Amino acid sequence: MPFIEVKTAKKLKSDAKLAIKEGIGASISLLPGKAEEKLMMSIQDAQPLYFRGEERDNCAFVEVRIKDKAALEDKANLTVAIYDVLEQKAGIAKDDVYLCFMEFDNWGSRGVLK
Repeated sequence: MPFIEVKTAKKLKSDAKLAIKEGIGASISLLPGKAEEKLMMSIQDAQPLYFRGEERDNCAFVEVRIKDKAALEDKANLTVAIYDVLEQKAGIAKDDVYLCFMEFDNWGSRGVLK
């Protein structure tokens, strides 16, 4: 039941959005028990983002939300994969991306709280 939100300052072409979706979707399985079949993702491009004191036109912020806690090593592996996807598919340098994890004990899915 992961949810990943990608916000970029850069305007992305539809093929870049699809490549990001596919790349991150394939990478989510780096977290044990997580699969693309249960992944929800939002990619918001052309967002006004201010970084290092000024508005930037090529940076990104990523939030990874998951039910339960994941091991630090698994989160580190997913982080590397997401950074690689954004650099390769969107041309956003690793120095211009922030990423955070949010881990929840409870999560609603299919009409019930788990």
